[in-house]
Amino acid sequence: MKKQIKSAVILCFICLFAMQALPETIGLEQVIREACINSDSVKMMNETVKKSAQSVREQWAAALPKLSASASALENYGSLFSSSSGSSSSSSSHSGSYATKDDVKNAIQETVNGIFSQLSDPQTSTIYSTGLSFSQPIYTFGKVGTALKVAKQYDKAVKCTYQRNMQNIQLQAFDAFFRALIAEKTGLISERTLARKKELNGYLERNFNLGSGSKAQVLSTRADLAGQSAYLLIAKRDALTAKMTLNMLMGRSLTDPVTLDTAIGLDGLIDFPIPRIEDALNFALTQRTDLKSMKLMAESNNDGAKIYKAMYLPSIAAIGSLGYSKMKSDIAMMDMGWNLSWTAGLAVSWTLFDGFSNSAKAAQYKSDANKLEIAYKSITEMVEIEIRSALAECCAADSNSSASQAMLSAAQESYDLTNSNFRQGSGQFADLQLSDETLRQAELGLINAKYRLLRSRAALMVAMGKDIVTFDSQTDK
Repeated sequence: MKKQIKSAVILCFICLFAMQALPETIGLEQVIREACINSDSVKMMNETVKKSAQSVREQWAAALPKLSASASALENYGSLFSSSSGSSSSSSSHSGSYATKDDVKNAIQETVNGIFSQLSDPQTSTIYSTGLSFSQPIYTFGKVGTALKVAKQYDKAVKCTYQRNMQNIQLQAFDAFFRALIAEKTGLISERTLARKKELNGYLERNFNLGSGSKAQVLSTRADLAGQSAYLLIAKRDALTAKMTLNMLMGRSLTDPVTLDTAIGLDGLIDFPIPRIEDALNFALTQRTDLKSMKLMAESNNDGAKIYKAMYLPSIAAIGSLGYSKMKSDIAMMDMGWNLSWTAGLAVSWTLFDGFSNSAKAAQYKSDANKLEIAYKSITEMVEIEIRSALAECCAADSNSSASQAMLSAAQESYDLTNSNFRQGSGQFADLQLSDETLRQAELGLINAKYRLLRSRAALMVAMGKDIVTFDSQTDK
């Protein structure tokens, strides 16, 4: 029984390791999702979005009251007055049993001199204080409110830029997926071509050994075989590099084994309806988030100019403070218990002259806003060019796909016929070599035509401002 349990445990571990060793099959949609979640570019973009959200909080803080507390304990050593050297010490010459007016005057003077003598000597004093201070902006002539509006506009612009960058990352993931797929298919085509050349070389060598072949043909096929073997190694290298690039974009380890699935996530692109030029342009101009971001940035710069112009207007705030203080000294008469003190009122601050600094900054912000408005016009024209080019590419890709399919069918039929004729002794060796190369090029051409067809749809969607794949982590931003 123990042996059976042990065998079962070992078998489970073997199955587990075998499953981990198997390459994961991933489709286009999964590649795009992982790239939009795990890539380093997206992580940096997320930090930018967080930073812009905190800038809104920062501007909110300017409209809220400020409350601060303070406490201190100070030790002081020194004298309040300098020592007196000219004190009068004249004594009365009167005698008698009663005090005269001069006696009272002299006694008072001696008492005062004693007090000043104590104050003149260095003394140690300990001072304790604690308090609260408060300030609340009441009216700033738009400075605080406009700053908050600018922060919100900037935050919206950052989020629009984030969404546009996500669409570009989706297109990058699409390209990386198909580069890896094409490199993989190129390797498979190279293997099939190598197998055909090996078969042809073996056939010619057998004929030559039987005395019915040509030495030149045998040497030519050997050279082709060696060249195709080198080409296969290059194709495998390119496939490995493309898969490592794909893993990097998805945020995975570079050496993770993956198998590309072309049956998932492509139907939506193939079935994507090609719109009219006017409809595509109208959609792009109203929905593209990079255009929205530029508008928001222009508005925020215009409002930024208003803030600096408002700096020449007064600001009114309510202020107040509440505190307690206590002093303990070597001189008993200087000791004080805890005393309450408070202030409350309104404060006005007004910049009367600053060397025209704020007006210069306002002009700079206004100039930036004008530049953004000019750039917006140029970008709308570039968007129109991009849309028209993408629509033309869709039509060209459709035609190229149909032609590539027909070329592959013709090349396959031509190779089969030429190969059959050559083996029957009625064909030319040069024709067979040419038909073999034509078949290889046709197979590669069909793979590239399929990629071009799908890529044209994806590029059109991104040019119009649409997501290739939409999921929750995008819409939450």
